[in-house]
Amino acid sequence: MAFLRSSKNTAEYKQQVQIEEVKTTGLLNLVVVLAVVSVAYTDWIVVANISLGYLYVLPIALSAFINPLPITVGLAVLGSILQELFGPIGDNTHVRIIRFIITLAGFLIVGFLVSLIAKQRARLAAEVRRQRDEYEADLLLAAQVQRQVLPKAPIVPGLELAAFMQTARLLGGDYYDFFQISDDIVDVVIADVSGKGAAASLLMPSLAVALRLRAHELSGPAAILKDLDECLKQITRPATFVTMFYARFNTRLRTLEYANGGHNPPLLLRSSTGESFLLEAAGPIMGILPDAQFSNTVIPLEPGDILTLYTDGVTEQENEHEEEYSLDRLTKLILSKKGEPATTLVADITEAVSTFAGTTEQTDDLTVVIAKLL
Repeated sequence: MAFLRSSKNTAEYKQQVQIEEVKTTGLLNLVVVLAVVSVAYTDWIVVANISLGYLYVLPIALSAFINPLPITVGLAVLGSILQELFGPIGDNTHVRIIRFIITLAGFLIVGFLVSLIAKQRARLAAEVRRQRDEYEADLLLAAQVQRQVLPKAPIVPGLELAAFMQTARLLGGDYYDFFQISDDIVDVVIADVSGKGAAASLLMPSLAVALRLRAHELSGPAAILKDLDECLKQITRPATFVTMFYARFNTRLRTLEYANGGHNPPLLLRSSTGESFLLEAAGPIMGILPDAQFSNTVIPLEPGDILTLYTDGVTEQENEHEEEYSLDRLTKLILSKKGEPATTLVADITEAVSTFAGTTEQTDDLTVVIAKLL
């Protein structure tokens, strides 16, 4: 899948870095060669009676920065020889030998000092890579934990539930959950924290704990969102917010009670008629506004109804032509697959978005939850 291809694993990343380092070293060595040739040519042909040999110090310094010291020593010797060959000839042999030795010593000192700087830089780079690898290992462990704690859809008579989340980075800011309130009542929630990656993912455990504690205590979705909104304002920064859709299914009464905290309106498909519409009754985003109010909406359900909850990573995923997958494509896909089980629908949606994206990188977490009334 394109999403998986866009998230390079550690081995692929390191291999690409090594390739780029080799390319960069090769280009810089080409610069060294061209610089030596340019100085030699200018010293020999263009400028008469004045030695430009001191300019060899520039390619020698560059070589010391990117090459092992023996190569730089050889280049220093070559530069000293070229200076004597192409520089002005007029001094006696004794003077030229002394000048050669002084020039070579100067070149070697420069090369040695720059090589010390290069070694120190290499040590610092190695330390940065070590710290990066440790951080990446921690992120991988955290990502494994995050995937392991994702809830499994409960088995509810009369209702099929399925969900899937694909993060844009190792850690994600999307969240979904299921709460079995009674034998015939189950709550389904989907949320999206502003931002993505580690910062957004840190809020997910707090959301999960708060919801699990309050889902059984409060009277309905609106009361739960209101309570969670107050909690978020206490534990998050003003710039951090959460969008959430909270649904309560009653399979005995065949009703859906929901409240929306600024999240994407879910799509309800009525299989019996092929009609589809959005649950557009909405409230404010959570965690920012003072005295935010949320309200419950109750709608009747019919056998075969399919409710699709999703985050921006589904409808706003772009392809190579910067086209978004869009709600219209999602609707047509669900309509064409309405006879399939919820688990198959989730897999079909995920695969369709991935195929649509092609080689385009996944830019946001993708989460899909399907609830199908039997």
